[in-house]
Amino acid sequence: MMKVIMIALLALGLTNCSQSNYKVNKEVNKEGRTLDKVPQWYIDAKVDKGFIFEKDANLYIYSVGQGNSPDLQLAIEKAMMIAKAELADKLQGQMNKRTDLYITEVGQDGNKQVVSKVEETIVNIVRDTMIQGYESWEKSVYETPDGEYRVYVGLKIGVGDANRLADYIAKNAINTIDVDTLAKNA
Repeated sequence: MMKVIMIALLALGLTNCSQSNYKVNKEVNKEGRTLDKVPQWYIDAKVDKGFIFEKDANLYIYSVGQGNSPDLQLAIEKAMMIAKAELADKLQGQMNKRTDLYITEVGQDGNKQVVSKVEETIVNIVRDTMIQGYESWEKSVYETPDGEYRVYVGLKIGVGDANRLADYIAKNAINTIDVDTLAKNA
């Protein structure tokens, strides 16, 4: 009898899980204030290492993105694109810095002054970067006062063996290399 009750409770629980709906949070309260809270996971952009859940949190690189649109799917796509770009930047971003110093003398003999100008430019470059194997680890959806959706997305990608596609990529990497073209260009 006890087994029958346990099976019934388990079946009921699984049925409820499969039919759950996602609740859209409102950004506006009754006083008309807008967006006074951003999800903490979005600010932190990481998952803390726990005893049971996310015990391997240090094996992942985390990124976040935010997008808004009157169309929910477009808002999700914008957030995903930004989060993927951040993953690519973390994996293969390159920083270039250039400093220009210009020094000159102005004035007449006996009354000259040295004038200088320094300009510094920093450029972040992210070139074609493969980010296969990323996973979504968090998502929040809000409705703005204008009736648009604001979506926050968190993505993570495993490092090394934690990447679920690492074996697939390693096995198929040779197939994606065009040796003839490489030899011709060399």
